[in-house]
Amino acid sequence: MTVKEKISEIKSYLDKIYPHTEVFLHSTSDWTFLIAVILSSQAQDKVVNRVTPILFKKYPNLQALSQANYNDVLNIIKIVGLGPSKSKNIIALSKILVNKYNSKLPHELKTLESLPGVGHKTATVFLAEIDNKPYIPVDTHISRISQRLGLVKKDTPAIKIQEILEKNFQGHDYINFHRQLILFGRNICLASNKRKCEICPFKFCKDRKI
Repeated sequence: MTVKEKISEIKSYLDKIYPHTEVFLHSTSDWTFLIAVILSSQAQDKVVNRVTPILFKKYPNLQALSQANYNDVLNIIKIVGLGPSKSKNIIALSKILVNKYNSKLPHELKTLESLPGVGHKTATVFLAEIDNKPYIPVDTHISRISQRLGLVKKDTPAIKIQEILEKNFQGHDYINFHRQLILFGRNICLASNKRKCEICPFKFCKDRKI
């Protein structure tokens, strides 16, 4: 099977088990969503969703967050992990957005990637979710699945995996496919030996237990 054929088969199966997906992170605006995505790095979405309402109640706009006390922000977000760097980045990000962009978020990939705490994955998640851009951002789940199912070679970098997925995906709902893959990785194709190969239909998996 070609990569394109495999992706088509994967998509057909995921459409059956996850016919409707919704954005994982809660937000009320583009800037609150961007910060939620920054906070979600190496963190569980449910933990981020517990923290962001508290953070945005205390700092209801970018101006307020740009003037926030570092220790206050850290105290709010520390349970998500990487608190010191994330606190520093979201305050610095807010200052730049206020002073350089008049509190308006840029919606261009390279500009977003230039902001503190915003890497390629964060920027593409933002643009795919907010602007429906044709990106399939790659997290650890999608990286693992892509290698197990032979879509890419072992140890392929995330940005290259993203390029291959986007090149071979024949649908239009890129971000929905991204979410479906994550759900598949969380619920069935787990990283550990707890993965549920017995209910997975993909015989071409290179790491299949049965």
